[in-house]
Amino acid sequence: MSNIDKVIDGILEAEKGYTNDSSDLGGETNWGITAVVARANGYHGNMKEMPVVVARQIYLNRYWLEPHFDQIDILSPAVAAELCDTAVNCGVNFAKPLIQEALNLLNREQADYADVPTDGIIGKQTLSALAAFLAKRGKDGEAVLMKTLNIMQGARYIEITKTRPANENFFYGWIKNRVT
Repeated sequence: MSNIDKVIDGILEAEKGYTNDSSDLGGETNWGITAVVARANGYHGNMKEMPVVVARQIYLNRYWLEPHFDQIDILSPAVAAELCDTAVNCGVNFAKPLIQEALNLLNREQADYADVPTDGIIGKQTLSALAAFLAKRGKDGEAVLMKTLNIMQGARYIEITKTRPANENFFYGWIKNRVT
């Protein structure tokens, strides 16, 4: 089983099936896919009946291939999985620059590698910086990078919950299930 299959299985387990919680800005959702995202990705049927195979394809395309987390997966499956899960729960545009921000924080004032633009483009600069970081810091560094990404994700949950009290309904689950 590939890493992305494991990642998607984990997301599907966390998201379960259909929901339509009035407190959730995402509105009608099935398998963690909002109606807006489903429609943008070609599914126009009843959200309650959306097959899991459609959700899997959306996760693969929108949250793995399009942001190029598959390229990060080559260097660090754990980091790629974390970024994919963050993209699903916080949005792709929030998740993409996180790796760049984290790498810039961890490069010891560019002693280990040059800063990368925090533009959310996962390309040669970002991948080179990640490779340099992992070569320098190894598995211990990968664990620190994962903690850094989780701290940033947790800070986002705090921010959106402070600005929208209805998010308190989800905060416990976000911290328990997403900041891991």
